[in-house]
Amino acid sequence: MVNMLAQAQSLAQYLLTLSQKHSTGELVVGSTTDAPWKLYFYSGRLIYATGGQHSVRRWYRCMRRYSKQFSNSWFTKMRTPDDYWEVDFINQAVQQQHISLDQAKAIIQSIVDEVVLTLIDYPAEDIHWHPNRMVSQQVVFLSVQRALVRSQQIYRQWQTIGDDCLPTRLPHALPYLSPIVINSRGLRVNLSPAKYERLTRWMQGNITLWDIAAQTRRTLPDVIKLLLPLLHEGWIDLKAIPDIPAPYVPPRAITNAATGGIKGLIACIDDSPLVSKVMAELVQPLGYEVLPVTKPVEQISTLSQHQPDLIFLDITMPNISGYELCKFLRRTEAFYLTPIIILTGRDGVLDRMRAKMVGADDFLAKPPDPEKVAQLLEKHIPNDHPL
Repeated sequence: MVNMLAQAQSLAQYLLTLSQKHSTGELVVGSTTDAPWKLYFYSGRLIYATGGQHSVRRWYRCMRRYSKQFSNSWFTKMRTPDDYWEVDFINQAVQQQHISLDQAKAIIQSIVDEVVLTLIDYPAEDIHWHPNRMVSQQVVFLSVQRALVRSQQIYRQWQTIGDDCLPTRLPHALPYLSPIVINSRGLRVNLSPAKYERLTRWMQGNITLWDIAAQTRRTLPDVIKLLLPLLHEGWIDLKAIPDIPAPYVPPRAITNAATGGIKGLIACIDDSPLVSKVMAELVQPLGYEVLPVTKPVEQISTLSQHQPDLIFLDITMPNISGYELCKFLRRTEAFYLTPIIILTGRDGVLDRMRAKMVGADDFLAKPPDPEKVAQLLEKHIPNDHPL
């Protein structure tokens, strides 16, 4: 297998070789970049693809396109992902009947097609194959040949676009740029009011060409051709924008604070992955890492292993009361002195009294206020904590 891959002259040949050999595993493209692409095979069929600079945007875009009722509230009822959150959340959405099996197939095919098109002209180098590494996706198995045919049809249209005003024509770069108005007056003078309003809603510098194509049901080449006159006149420009936050923050490799430059580790015990995500967004800029714990009964050993410097603990969870867990932790030698902050949407006097009785050090109401979180960290984590 390795020799055959070494002989391939293009990424398309790599994919076809893996298909012909009925391979199972992970193909990593651009492994030396910050955000490599990853394509997963099962017995020669594509089962998922992810990575690149906008993996989260891509996932959300395809979810919204094929599930009109898509809502972030779904995640509050989902368990912590077992594997890649993208795949596992799709699996859970099917199990919980948020989406149908046909919708899941359309979502996965759309994601895979976008990645394959993105990489259609990618150099046949910096590519690594990891046999038997895969994701838990058993919903749809895609033909490599058909994925390549679909991508090559769009790419042929793409090649007809030749224009010096484009910053790049590379499929793995151009569609991930965002149009932004830089000469509003020029647009207003030369376009009808209706067309001005229609076009400028897409040109706020916050969505990509991929997003526009999905929302307008146009092909990427059509979207680019539509924008070319506006680029020529200098009325708009294309700029790079960051990815959006994921709905789930996977546990990062916990680094020793003395050697890794991290102030400390904060555990967030809450059955909702979104709460850990929000907490991570609040404390990471302050120099802290977050350890999400969504199944406290099952993850006590994980909590003991990492020994967090402070614990945010939700009161209401499916299998155990936060008060009971707090009392248990206080009776455990490993957590006898660990600061525990009760995290809850209920902020009454009785709740505070009960929190104190079971050994909690403080109380934080939901949704957490950034300033209050910072104050609690400063109050309960010693200033002489190793840096």
